[in-house]
Amino acid sequence: MESKIKLILISTLVLIFVAVIPAMYGCAPAAEEPAAEEPVVEEKFTVGYDIYWVGNAWSLQLAEEFKYAIQEGYPDVVEEVFYTSSDGDVSRNLANFEDLVAKGCDIIFITPITPDNLVKSINDAMDKGIKVVVFGSAIESDNYTAFVNISDYEWGVKSAEYIAEAIDGKGKVAMINGIAGTGAAVDTYEGAMSVFEQYPDINTLPEVYGDWDSSKTKIVMQDLLAAHPDIDGIWTFSEPGSIIEVYIENNLPFVPIPFHGENREMKLWKQYKDKGLESQVVGKPSTMSVDALHIGMAALMGEPYEKENMLPVAIYTYDDIDDLILPDLPDRIRVPTYLPEDKLRELFE
Repeated sequence: MESKIKLILISTLVLIFVAVIPAMYGCAPAAEEPAAEEPVVEEKFTVGYDIYWVGNAWSLQLAEEFKYAIQEGYPDVVEEVFYTSSDGDVSRNLANFEDLVAKGCDIIFITPITPDNLVKSINDAMDKGIKVVVFGSAIESDNYTAFVNISDYEWGVKSAEYIAEAIDGKGKVAMINGIAGTGAAVDTYEGAMSVFEQYPDINTLPEVYGDWDSSKTKIVMQDLLAAHPDIDGIWTFSEPGSIIEVYIENNLPFVPIPFHGENREMKLWKQYKDKGLESQVVGKPSTMSVDALHIGMAALMGEPYEKENMLPVAIYTYDDIDDLILPDLPDRIRVPTYLPEDKLRELFE
């Protein structure tokens, strides 16, 4: 199957050389052998990237999209790339950032695990002239080179609006979030509640956490159904594909739930659409790391760029499924993606 993936560059950097030749009149003496021109030496940069977590497919793909894009798009510009891994740990997130500063990086790409854990260190790095691109999660500061994300609050709003409309503004809604305390989880929940609070006949259950982990989310959903068999809708920021599997395994009628853009979700949607599975994809694309890369490199090379880059929340319906689904590729891939098929197979098979 031909790859659907196209690497879309935000900006194309072109270097134009112009040779100026003076006009000559009459006969000229034979020219001496011209001296060899010295080669043009382009400045090369050292890049740092902290992989904040690879606990689920989205976070793994976020990092791999970046790695592929920098390798393919900037081989003549980047001298070296240092990668660190925080494994979801706040203290390591901070230590890794400071390690990348110490390594002499010209630019650092970082996803804060909490909104405030990196503020002081980023301030110090910016004072030293290091460019810092923050992406994927909120930070309580505006002192950075560029910021790239969707509005997590708006993600919560859009997904809750879908649920409220699908259940006709009344019923019991389960609330399954990601990892407690992370900026994205806090903001999405607040966005969702800003919608549900407008519906007096919607009863939201107490917030629980699936930790963006497939197995844990499945257990959480099983516990919720045991306590509340009359759930009318599920708002979740954690592994909706696993939640659907619980319904299938227990032969339960489906309830409205927002999908996130996982290939497994697309396959289940197509398979069970005629049996009542209704959804809407409310996406936070893992390709935002590629957007962050292009914006950061533009800043590094003196090209125009925007400091604040709030990407739109991606909304897809069943009408879009044929453009999203990758039927012959692994379930855990997040779509859309820029990665080629061989890389996707390597990562997820």
